[in-house]
Amino acid sequence: MITIKKIFLFSFIIFSALASNAQNGMREPIDYSLKNGMKIIVSENEKSSGAFSSFTLNTKAFQNKKDGIVELLYATLNESGSKNDQILFKDNSGRLATNNTQLEKGLTEMATIIQHADINQKTFDSGKAVLLASLKKQDYDYDQTVNENSINAISLSDLTAFYNEISPEKTFLTIAGNVEMNTAKAAVKKAFGNWKNAEKQETSAIAK
Repeated sequence: MITIKKIFLFSFIIFSALASNAQNGMREPIDYSLKNGMKIIVSENEKSSGAFSSFTLNTKAFQNKKDGIVELLYATLNESGSKNDQILFKDNSGRLATNNTQLEKGLTEMATIIQHADINQKTFDSGKAVLLASLKKQDYDYDQTVNENSINAISLSDLTAFYNEISPEKTFLTIAGNVEMNTAKAAVKKAFGNWKNAEKQETSAIAK
């Protein structure tokens, strides 16, 4: 089982390289969940150069997922969203680098990309090409299961089916850096608070 502490430490490693003095002045992380089940972790660090967020999936909540499908999804999301240099989807996470005042705007844009992804043949082919090129250049340390064979074995329908399984209770959002707790909580609620969990999505579908 993935613990809150492990998720926080993993996510913090990702964006600590982006934040100056990121390991100094950090307060104890606060974890909580939105009403839709999305798990949130926030750690204030007034000595950090900015506010850094990491969106990840609880991959154990997805049964029979294909090797490399998470990485291909993020590569495709990177192609389907607006080209904002503060937001990057790569490997097994989506990342946002901003500051306290721009956190709400950045999280809202990230949430829009995640919840309303434009996954079609064009974005799929583009994301796949970028990921395969990265693997060929060996410019990133991917998991050993992510390779040319595993990526080529994933079809557009596979990726779409996997994406449709994603719901807030299967996700984590970590925020760390020079950010005020109240600001972070308000920004998260506005960006992700209306995202329906799987049970509500199913109920809505039946109602239609």
